[in-house]
Amino acid sequence: MNAEESAEFQRELAKTFFLSILKDLGEIDETLSDFEVKVLIQKALTHHPELQVEWGEMDRFGQNTLLVKYQNNLLLIEVSPLINAIRILWNEYKNSSA
Repeated sequence: MNAEESAEFQRELAKTFFLSILKDLGEIDETLSDFEVKVLIQKALTHHPELQVEWGEMDRFGQNTLLVKYQNNLLLIEVSPLINAIRILWNEYKNSSA
């Protein structure tokens, strides 16, 4: 994959991920737990047909590590900051609009 293809893949993945998260959040009326956010993140990434996504074993990779396989590449992503950001922002939004 050349640099242009890589940049296009990143743009497409980001767009798919954020649109999926926004759609799913729009259907939720209550506050979120960390587990619920983890489910949203995994679901959003699996919308991309070329990705295989699963949570890493806690013993080997830690509590919030995603394993993302794309073609012959494996990406390990520590998503604790993302989980916290989505949960905090969503819960503050829901509490302020209630």
